Amino acid sequence: MITKTPDGTRRSQFDQASPNVLSDLFRKMALGSFLQGQVVQKRCQVGTGATGSNRLAVSPYNNATALVLALPDGGKASQVLRCTVRSNTGGVANGEYTPDAYANATPATLHVGVGPNGNITTLGTDVLTDADIIYIPERGDVIETTLTCIPGTGVCALPAVITAKGVILLEEAEVLVGTSVGKKIILIPLTAAPAAGFAQLDLPKANVRFAVADGATSVRVKLLVAPAEALTTVLEATSDTD
Repeated sequence: MITKTPDGTRRSQFDQASPNVLSDLFRKMALGSFLQGQVVQKRCQVGTGATGSNRLAVSPYNNATALVLALPDGGKASQVLRCTVRSNTGGVANGEYTPDAYANATPATLHVGVGPNGNITTLGTDVLTDADIIYIPERGDVIETTLTCIPGTGVCALPAVITAKGVILLEEAEVLVGTSVGKKIILIPLTAAPAAGFAQLDLPKANVRFAVADGATSVRVKLLVAPAEALTTVLEATSDTD
């Protein structure tokens, strides 16, 4: 057995596992958020469109041609590592599906991917009904807010208090007041105006852009930002002032 010499850090306190301090250490590291953002998670997908959290369904924030596994707000996907399909009703092959890179496009048949808002996407006509998906989550904190767009531009500037946290993903975007109100399909970040019906972060992730034709003046956005405290910082600190 290897015994580590205590050095006063929280990491060392976890190693010692004193019941007097564990509850406070779990609070400081935000244990619930940490567990949701663990590096590998496995989801058993049974029953497309069935009642329950693990179902594939059409999402208003992803391409209409995709069936989507909508992941929790604080645990969206960064990358799919593996997808093993046991059954489908689309008449396609079962077995190992190919993980695609992060992209706007709906995955091709026998592929699986990560949509621009962090949901896991499949081709709608494959109609997967039972599959295991292993993926790397995007760990972070969720902020939902209502903002004003610059008339005639579709540009919605994110407040400095949000950008300072480090924006990771645009999870949801909805025009509340404008020419075309409603939820918009999310695209990967790009510093250009999207087409009507879409929204995206710009490359610096400082603005959300809507289509000029949608005439947005008031919008609701849901964002994933970097955790308030990085886990490495929490573990290496020796006191609440570090």
